[in-house]
Amino acid sequence: MERMSKLDYLQVSNSAINNNLNEVTFSLKPLERGFANTVAVALRRVLLSNITSLALFAIKISGVSHEFQTIPGIVEDVTAIIMNLRKVKFKYNPEFVKDGEIIKATIKAEQPGVVTSKSIEISNPSVEIINKSQEIANIQKGSLVIELFLRPGRGFISNESNKKFIQNDSLFASKIESNIKKGLFIAVDSNFSPVEKCSYTVKELNTSSNKIEEELLFTIKTDGTVDAKSAINQACKILVAHFMTVGDVDAMKIDVFEEEKVNNDEPIENDVDINQLGLSVRSLNALKRIGKTKASEVAAMTWEELEQTKNLGRKSLDEIQECLKLNGFTLNKGDE
Repeated sequence: MERMSKLDYLQVSNSAINNNLNEVTFSLKPLERGFANTVAVALRRVLLSNITSLALFAIKISGVSHEFQTIPGIVEDVTAIIMNLRKVKFKYNPEFVKDGEIIKATIKAEQPGVVTSKSIEISNPSVEIINKSQEIANIQKGSLVIELFLRPGRGFISNESNKKFIQNDSLFASKIESNIKKGLFIAVDSNFSPVEKCSYTVKELNTSSNKIEEELLFTIKTDGTVDAKSAINQACKILVAHFMTVGDVDAMKIDVFEEEKVNNDEPIENDVDINQLGLSVRSLNALKRIGKTKASEVAAMTWEELEQTKNLGRKSLDEIQECLKLNGFTLNKGDE
C-alpha cells in the first residue's frame, strides 16, 4: 500500500487561552485530496448524535399526577416547570456512573421566592450542575417538592419512549427510591447530546508536493457537560471500533459495543415432560409443587435437594432416579 504524508495535528482555538474547554478548533494537515471531507463528515455525524451524557428522563412532583396540572401557590404550571428542568445541565464522571444507572436528585423549597437549579440536591457526588442559576419555578405560597431522575444516554429520546421505559422496565422500580407518596412519575423528553456546534472548513494547501493536499479546520462547541476534547476522543473511538469490525485491522481494543447476550434458556433437545416419566402421583405432585415441569429441570437437582423436597421419601427418590435414567437423564452429581 502506498504511504501517505505524515499528518500534523494542531489545536488553533483561541478559546483555550481563556481556559474555555467547551470550544476547540483544530487543524489537521496535509491530507490528500478528498480526505478532509471524508474525515470531517464522519467525525461531525458521530459528534452530533452519539456522544454520551447525563440527562433528565422523568420527574415526580408532590401532589401532581400529570404534566398539564397546575400547582396551588406556584406561578408556573407543570409543563413550564418541566421545560425549565430540561434546561439544567448535568456533568458526570463515567467512572463513577455505570451505564443504565439511574441518578436521583431532589428539590425541596418551602419559602416564597424563585427556585433555581442551585437548590437541587444530587444523590451521586460525582454529578454536578453546570448552570446553577437556571430558574425552575416561582413560589408565592406553600412549598414545592420535586424528584428528578437522570440516566446516561445518547442522542434524543422522546417522552413517549421514556414513558414506556418507566412502565415496562421491570428493573425501573428496583433501581429507584421515591419519598413522594402522593404523585406519579412523569416522563419527559431527554436530549443527551452535549454538542452545540460542529463545523469545518477545507483549505487547499500550496505545497511543493506533486499531489493536491488539503488542510482541515474543525470546530466543536459543547454545552459544558462534556468538554470538547473528550467529545472528540469519544467520537474517534466509536469510529475506529466500527472500522475495526469491518476491516479486521490489528489495533488497540476499544470497547464501545454492548456484549452479546447469551441465551441460556434454549430448550434441551429430547426433553421430556414429567407427566411422561411414569412417576407415581405422589412423586409427580411433589415435583410440580416446586415448579418442575421437565425432566431436565429435575435432573439439574442434586440428591440432597430432592431429599429436602416435601412429601418425597426414600422410595420416591429411588423412583425418580430410575425414571430419569430410563429416559436418558441422570441427577446432578452432588454429595450423595
